[in-house]
Amino acid sequence: MALRDDRPANLERREHILQVAKAVFAERGYLATTMDDIARAAGFTKPILYQFFESKATLYQEIIAHTGAVLVEKLRRAVTSVTTPRSKIESAFRVYFDMVVNDTDAFRLLFIHAHEGETATELRKIEVSIVGFLVPYIDPAIGHDYRRQLAAGIVGIAEGAAIVWLLQQEAKGWPRPAPDEAKRLAAHSATLAWGGLRAVHRE
Repeated sequence: MALRDDRPANLERREHILQVAKAVFAERGYLATTMDDIARAAGFTKPILYQFFESKATLYQEIIAHTGAVLVEKLRRAVTSVTTPRSKIESAFRVYFDMVVNDTDAFRLLFIHAHEGETATELRKIEVSIVGFLVPYIDPAIGHDYRRQLAAGIVGIAEGAAIVWLLQQEAKGWPRPAPDEAKRLAAHSATLAWGGLRAVHRE
């Protein structure tokens, strides 16, 4: 069983392992990465890793779960500062793509590598959370099941755009994104999503 220690030095070490592991997993994928790889990259021995994380799967799942929790919390904070449904959807896209562009390793894990075996369920949990977050901002006159379907479609737009952008960045050798890259991606996806929502009719 992994040991948990709340002393500052150990918390700092644990955070360092998480950050290094995120980068290694993002580069190599879950299946190709070993705990030895992560230990070497972090500058620790493998037994030290096991003091904090019981297994590679546990370490990976914590990174994915943390990324999802941070994303949903940022979405919640962003929509509180705007009032209309459209502005809330646009704000949500801005937050989403800001994380895609500025925490690329995490989103490479989510969208490029998170379908590998036992780790696939973590991505589904995040998707369900985001769908649930979006439902209240879709016309309440539309049936609940239909609203969830539409929310899932919006998530699909965001994920699809993120995946293509990440693959394009990878093909180019991971150049530094333009300062307004997140804003541009968000604007394009929000326009597409809102145009689709306006065309929806009540069932």
